[in-house]
Amino acid sequence: MTYYVGANVEISPNAAVASGAVLKAAPDSQLVIESGVCIGAGVIIQAYGGKLILAVGANVGQGALLLGAGMIGPQACIGAESTLINPNIEANQVLPARSLFGDTSRSHLLPPASAPNPASQNGTAPEILNGKAPSEASSNAHNNGSALVPNGAVYGREQVMKLVQTLFPHRDALMSDADADSS
Repeated sequence: MTYYVGANVEISPNAAVASGAVLKAAPDSQLVIESGVCIGAGVIIQAYGGKLILAVGANVGQGALLLGAGMIGPQACIGAESTLINPNIEANQVLPARSLFGDTSRSHLLPPASAPNPASQNGTAPEILNGKAPSEASSNAHNNGSALVPNGAVYGREQVMKLVQTLFPHRDALMSDADADSS
């Protein structure tokens, strides 16, 4: 399988583009992919409303969607299945997988910065995103409108083990029989 390149797309010969990627630019727009850029499988990039630049050495994870005009800075890393609208990502910035960046239309859906984090109430550690707890990241999203982050419970080993026990109640009996046979 190959990738698709539309009009007004400039790709450096030193860029790596995986199969299934779609690289397009709307009329009066331009997509520039510089040297050393790595684009994962199934990525869709649509320059719209200006110039969208993926700077030297930037990485875009599998299944990501980039739309609009802006810049992905040098050596920046965009996590898999992320959506970026009119992105302005700084050099060396890392955006976690499944992030939504640049969409300010739904910022009213974020909880207020003073809202308690459900994860901290049940004794588990709060989720950390870019070095900040969700309440801090949510506060920053309200202030600059650039990043929307989930504010949900973070599940650890204890919760996963309870789930496995619930889903597979006979697992322990099977495991103990297997352990007895191997002794």
